[in-house]
Amino acid sequence: MLETIGVDRRQALRYGAGAAGAVAALMAGSAVLKNATEEEKPPLRRPLWAFRPSGRDGDVLCLDPVLHANGTLYVRSAGPTGLYAVDAESGRTRWQARFDGAPGEPAATPHAVYAATDDAEVYALRASDGRRLWRVRPGSPLKNAVPGPVHTSGSVVLVSVRPHVEEDADPEPAELHALDAADGRVRWRTRGDVLAVRDGLAYVNPPDRSLTALDVRSGAVVWSAPVRDSLGRRTLDLQGPDALFGRNEVDEERTELVAYDPRTGNVRWTGPSTYHSVPVLGGDTLYVIGPGAHRASERRLHAFDAATGRRRWTRTEPARSLDHTIPLSADAHSVRLLLSADLGWDEERTTLRAYADDGRLLWETKRRTSSFSLVTPPDGQLVVGHLHDWYGYDSRTGRPSWRLNVGEDTASAAPIAVDGRLYCAHDSGVTAVRA
Repeated sequence: MLETIGVDRRQALRYGAGAAGAVAALMAGSAVLKNATEEEKPPLRRPLWAFRPSGRDGDVLCLDPVLHANGTLYVRSAGPTGLYAVDAESGRTRWQARFDGAPGEPAATPHAVYAATDDAEVYALRASDGRRLWRVRPGSPLKNAVPGPVHTSGSVVLVSVRPHVEEDADPEPAELHALDAADGRVRWRTRGDVLAVRDGLAYVNPPDRSLTALDVRSGAVVWSAPVRDSLGRRTLDLQGPDALFGRNEVDEERTELVAYDPRTGNVRWTGPSTYHSVPVLGGDTLYVIGPGAHRASERRLHAFDAATGRRRWTRTEPARSLDHTIPLSADAHSVRLLLSADLGWDEERTTLRAYADDGRLLWETKRRTSSFSLVTPPDGQLVVGHLHDWYGYDSRTGRPSWRLNVGEDTASAAPIAVDGRLYCAHDSGVTAVRA
């Protein structure tokens, strides 16, 4: 299973829209395009169920992402209503937990759910009924803290908590706590942000902004990839089956794409600069968006051999702004990219484009609205989150086959695909449809 790391895609796209989706001229001999007209709307898909929590003052603002684990969806609220456990089959609320602060992204095991809150506390709840197992404040007492996602590994719970700072202020290093899952006791602590946990290693950004792997049980450093200067930073964006992929931000203008051995930290290869997407894997190919020759008007889609870093092909994509992240989705046979453009005068347009694994353009389709997310469920579909709708597309032709409307809510989060169902999170809750 592949996992993207370290990107708040919803906020990056919502506030950074501004890339143009103009159609590139087709090269002679390219595949015939199978276009869906801009006016074409597929039929509405009937929801299986809809979960919309309410509080004393009306509807509750829900936060994404939603967690799915062991047949349960865990839905967070922005207020004191806390965390909801929702049965994934029926949409029924199994239990609700209230906290003194707003919860960050939780983690779940078959027996317990763990969540950190913005008052720097960490809670353990029994998965079956939400009963509190323990509650600790492992570090400094903080107001309006910024808790990172909780991670679990064996009997250890890991969470980073960062003090809140005003906009444009230099952030203080986060406190990283490793807690005993049974009782919340602190096993070890250090400073840094947890980026991912895998095979007994925690990958973190310590204050020196290196990429460092720590032993989950002891906190000992297993390996570290340092930055080249004080302005640099290393990220972890994607975990493949046998490699890690991230960026080495040399300075504000130069960023290298780096592939690491996850156990030793050895650099397997580095690639050219990348600014405008998180890399994605499709089969043995790594895809990423980087700047074009004309930095203000174009970007490039690169396809690399994931094992060696050899560039297989490049395609140029038109763009108007460098502040917009382009979502990518790939499988073993093709890659799709989502271009959302603000054309001015209240006119917006989305272009969804697909390339074969050898770089041939397969199809493209357009819609006159903004878009925010792109996901590929394991069933030959694409699902795009537009402003107030999710659209399901045939991944072979690009033709829309169904849509789900959520009224005035924003359909920006990528749905969760599990067991033939899609769980679509929005501002007011979660709606389930068959995939």
